Amino acid sequence: MSRWGLGRTLFAGFMSCLPTCNGVHIYRVNLRPLAPRSVAPPQLPGGISLCIVPPPTLLDAANDPELDMDSGFVRAAIARGDVTFGAFDGDRLIAYVWRPFGAAPDADGLWVKVDPPYHYAYKAFTLPAYRGKRIHIALSLLSDDYFLERGYTAEVGFSEISNFPGIAAADFIGRRRVGFAGYVKWFGRAVQFRTAGVKRIGFELFAPQPSDDRLFRYRRA
Repeated sequence: MSRWGLGRTLFAGFMSCLPTCNGVHIYRVNLRPLAPRSVAPPQLPGGISLCIVPPPTLLDAANDPELDMDSGFVRAAIARGDVTFGAFDGDRLIAYVWRPFGAAPDADGLWVKVDPPYHYAYKAFTLPAYRGKRIHIALSLLSDDYFLERGYTAEVGFSEISNFPGIAAADFIGRRRVGFAGYVKWFGRAVQFRTAGVKRIGFELFAPQPSDDRLFRYRRA
């Protein structure tokens, strides 16, 4: 309450009850334009390096319970053609961000997609001991370079509308709100909704069917 104020604190408490009590999920959808770097990347602590993480290294990292990803998730993401940008302290993976070329799984059996020339950002993680060192920003810049070279113009992500730290972080790195999306659980089904700005960028929450080509539509070259 001392950080966010009474109004925001009460709002966050109310919104956190909606998924549990009513099955309502509401997200703020953000877009960050990509541009060639005009400033140097942040200075990282000594010994930390960045790269695109190769599949064998990802599979090895999935055995580390501290890294918040299991082998099933990693194998499925690799099969879809998703790419991972990672930070290493020596030989250990200490942070990562995932970027798909098509759709990516979210929660409740739903998937997320956006249309080119935008790409979707999902599943970012940094080990607690390395947070606050601007590693995530450095990984985002590395991802920007990669996608700019392939003709993409913006990154799209989303967060719960009551996730004020996540929204503050999005604002800090230049993500702007384009609208809202979400879904309501209704008799076992997820009924999706999205605002006009979200529709314009092709952002969609959907329940895939067995032959749904949205899962692999935009595989990398």
